[in-house]
Amino acid sequence: MKKLFLLIFVVGGVLAAHTNAYAQHDHHVDDTKNSHNHLAHIQASRTQNFYIHNLPSPKLMTGIGQSKMKIETKSDKTQAYFNQGLNLLHDFWDFEAYRAFKEAIRHDSTAIMPYWGLLQAPGPEEDSVLTSQKKMALKQLRKLLKTANEHEKLYAELALLADSLKEKAYPEIARKYELIIHKFPDDIDAKLFLALMQMSGFDTDMKPREGQMYSEFLLKDVQRIEPNNHAFHHYWIHIMEHCCPERALASADMLTSLAPTSGHIVHMPGHIYNRVGDYKKAHDSFVAAVKVDSAYMKNEGVQEVDNWNYIHNINYLINNCVHDGRHKEALWYAEKLKNMPTTKDRKKIYDGTFFNQGILAPAKMEMAFGHWDKAAAQLELIQDKDSVYGLSNMDFKSGLLFFVKGMDAVAKNKLDEAITYSNSLDAFLWRNEKQTGKDSTMQKWLQNMLNTASLELQGCIKSEQGKQEEALKILEQAHKNETELGYGEPPLYARPVTMSMAKAYEKEGKSEKAIEKYHDLLKRFPQSAYVLHALAMVYAQKGDAEKSKEFERKLKEATLYADKGIYALKKK
Repeated sequence: MKKLFLLIFVVGGVLAAHTNAYAQHDHHVDDTKNSHNHLAHIQASRTQNFYIHNLPSPKLMTGIGQSKMKIETKSDKTQAYFNQGLNLLHDFWDFEAYRAFKEAIRHDSTAIMPYWGLLQAPGPEEDSVLTSQKKMALKQLRKLLKTANEHEKLYAELALLADSLKEKAYPEIARKYELIIHKFPDDIDAKLFLALMQMSGFDTDMKPREGQMYSEFLLKDVQRIEPNNHAFHHYWIHIMEHCCPERALASADMLTSLAPTSGHIVHMPGHIYNRVGDYKKAHDSFVAAVKVDSAYMKNEGVQEVDNWNYIHNINYLINNCVHDGRHKEALWYAEKLKNMPTTKDRKKIYDGTFFNQGILAPAKMEMAFGHWDKAAAQLELIQDKDSVYGLSNMDFKSGLLFFVKGMDAVAKNKLDEAITYSNSLDAFLWRNEKQTGKDSTMQKWLQNMLNTASLELQGCIKSEQGKQEEALKILEQAHKNETELGYGEPPLYARPVTMSMAKAYEKEGKSEKAIEKYHDLLKRFPQSAYVLHALAMVYAQKGDAEKSKEFERKLKEATLYADKGIYALKKK
């Protein structure tokens, strides 16, 4: 997988880079402990764009960024639409970038750079119109290459490299970008695209992987030259949010003003505000992005299900609501995603995205709140009467239902029921692993999610049985598995295993160890109301009135916008 996802966005010849594997993932890639890259989730999601080919010519847009690249063209309109497409690529607004580059070509078919631009737009290879457009672009690149100037020739060669070398093109493309930067040091966009290519993230020990620091230095150079470049601030948020979000606060504060009509750009500050525990500002960013996306979809006649950022943004908004207790709002948005209108012609392209980020949204939201009974009720509502969801997704739902019913039974001290559900989940996973046939088994990453859940449920049962040593050993493994699922935006695992670990320590009478685990969780989710609630409770049970009062005060501040009764402390 070495940086394969980068081919999908940055390099030319995107047509050759697409695989069905990407189209079937829920903004997910085949991550392992050593290869996980959180940006890969976003990039893979973008390959699921649905390209609507019967819309009228796009209008020139404002408020999408300030990137400009002078190209060889006899048409002012071609230059304007090329710059529009360039900005939209930096915004991850791929469908509109594609439309802009097509319009640039319409006004001047002899300009070479719009063909390069068109090839940057990721999308499903099942789209025959998109595929034919990309074949046309490659043909035109080869034709125009002979007369192109040196700068544009290098860009064209990037696209042709990706087409000829396919997945092996990455190192050659990186070297080509380096050559562009060497020969044309004022080319800010080449630095930005190369920085995105090199953005490899961190391993599970939070050590930067190969290329990560290179990306950081490239971005810093862009900042030095153009401190108000919106693409810099966008990419800086992505590169910093996992390791050190506080270093991107200045970018978060500035970014929306630099591209206020781009939904994904308006959304991005919320990543940082969420990660530093400013859930109110994160909430406001996500809600603002909903409004921007909604206005765009209404004006352009685009459906909700065809706007990947709209879905991603609302999922993050829902998760953010968990941390400050906005249950009613979270449920409203989750139901909104669940009820998005769709048709069977979207099924093959969206598959996991629509199901996991749409149909499952209410259940996953209730899981995040720890409402296992409500999560089970939501899952039981999901029926696949016309087979639109697919076997893999429905199998995942079935496994998830065993888990949440088991966790609900544990919470209600119905251990016999919990054991039955745990055994059913394990048997289900065993059968799924042994099944054969292309369509009869879940994708591996869904299996990994359920294997983590199975371990968590087993650990919770052992804890309720008073077998704390066994419980903690199992829960430690579940926590390790959760970590290896990778960094997700929002988190891939609905409710952190650490909560169950801390509860197990409480049952064992080791309140200090429980407190330690809760504080570990606060490092991950600063000022999270459900963690503050747990700390206030454990200090009260410990008899530490001063600390209990301290966290009661913090909880009160954290739940300023919470629904009544959410994260309420039990009266003594």
